[in-house]
Amino acid sequence: MEARIKQLIIMYHEIKRLHQIEKFSIQRIADYYSINFRTAKKLLSMDEDAFDAYIDQKGNKNRILDPYKDFIVNYLKKYQDSPSAVVHDRLKEHYPDFPLVDPKTVYNYVMHVRLSFNIPKVAASQRQYSAVADLPPGQQAQVDFGEKKLRTSTDQWVKVYFFTMLLCSSRQKFMLYQTMPFTSEDSIKAHEAAFVFFKGIPREILYDQDSVFLFRENAGDYKMTDVFDRYQQNRPFKVIFCRASDPESKGKVENVVKYIKQNFLFHRTFIDIDILNEQAIGWLNRTGNAMVHNTTRKIPQQQWILEQPQLLPNMPLFPTQRQNGYKVLKNNTIKYRGNSYSLPFGTYKNEQTRVYVTEMDNQLLLKNDLANIIATHLIPSGTGNNVVNTNHRRDTSVKLEGLREKVRDFFMHSPDINAFVDQIDRLYPRYVRDQLTNLLTHAEKSGLIRAEPALSFCVRNNLFSAGDFKSILENQGVEKQPETTAIQIKPIGDAKTQLIVNMQPKKSDIGRYELIFNQSTSVL
Repeated sequence: MEARIKQLIIMYHEIKRLHQIEKFSIQRIADYYSINFRTAKKLLSMDEDAFDAYIDQKGNKNRILDPYKDFIVNYLKKYQDSPSAVVHDRLKEHYPDFPLVDPKTVYNYVMHVRLSFNIPKVAASQRQYSAVADLPPGQQAQVDFGEKKLRTSTDQWVKVYFFTMLLCSSRQKFMLYQTMPFTSEDSIKAHEAAFVFFKGIPREILYDQDSVFLFRENAGDYKMTDVFDRYQQNRPFKVIFCRASDPESKGKVENVVKYIKQNFLFHRTFIDIDILNEQAIGWLNRTGNAMVHNTTRKIPQQQWILEQPQLLPNMPLFPTQRQNGYKVLKNNTIKYRGNSYSLPFGTYKNEQTRVYVTEMDNQLLLKNDLANIIATHLIPSGTGNNVVNTNHRRDTSVKLEGLREKVRDFFMHSPDINAFVDQIDRLYPRYVRDQLTNLLTHAEKSGLIRAEPALSFCVRNNLFSAGDFKSILENQGVEKQPETTAIQIKPIGDAKTQLIVNMQPKKSDIGRYELIFNQSTSVL
């Protein structure tokens, strides 16, 4: 605070000198110090006593934005050319509970921080003026395009292109982004999205002579592109093209393009296009359409509530049931908020396959067209994560019940196979598929004539596993061979090597099965 007071005292005397001796105008002084014209005028109007009282008041004043000082200081140091409007939006974006304050309050505090921490503004901003008179509610909208390069988190550059539409009466705005230049087809989709956002259609829309819409000017007899001409014939709005070299006729929307570049896109990090469009809607709701308009001095959202009933009804031309769906990639994954999430094997059918996303209790629920949940994932922190459920990599197209029936069919639905399958379900609930698959594989390999007695033997002796069945099957009719003396090999090396050489792998004890065979034979 002391540093701030000292700088203010120095600036006060320097302003007096520049005005009285150097004959600087008030505006020139304001530009020189990057301060508001009214601030420079106020300081010049004070005598020494009034300025001392002003300094005392400044030193004891608590400011409503003091809790956010560190954020503002760090942001201004990183982006020195940021206007106060951008700082205001970033505060609302990073602090959901940010208080409702007048933009002038933010401006004054930003200037206070700049002076206190010696963070000069790179260039003074210039106010933009609209040259077109206001029209009745619901009468006109204006359309324009813009583009800007954004940095990614890996410090790469990505150019984004955006479409924006403005309702002239309320100043309600809409924008849509993509990573490729807009074509006539893209602009039609953007129009439809804007009409959904506005909940209605204006009676006329003003365009410049862009090749997206216009094929040839033809001395005022405009020829639209085939695609846009067919679209306009199915929509109730009238198309108006402004004259060449006459930007003032659609100055409102051109100011919106500048506003978007200098506020929403200002030093914004690009993650992916879906996230950018989500961020755009958030910005419109909290800043673009929620702040007092500089020209009308009214809030666009509030004025849109009055204008919306005057718009023409919107009946969507395209089906909207997949509008909120997320495209399924060929590797059975989706991209969502900068992360990749796996889907069950076989979810992808074609390029139109979509799933629908719901967030609940830090979990991501993925649903199909029938609103059935097909996958659930925990949402990780940050972006760039590849979230995979290993079960999704397994082909479960053959249902478990179908596998049970296949096993029963092979053994002709005998009582033994029914008992064996029931016991597998009870003993190995997590490995039923593996057990039945191994059982069927070995049974088919040996044939029914050999497999059936082996199965019957297993059931009689309570041997309910695919491994037991395989061992019985392999040892049917095999005579016991005389044991041979194991050849001792003298190892080379140290004690550790000796220990490894002497290790013997575990083997199934054939004597167990011979004992069972002998008991069964004696009973018979």
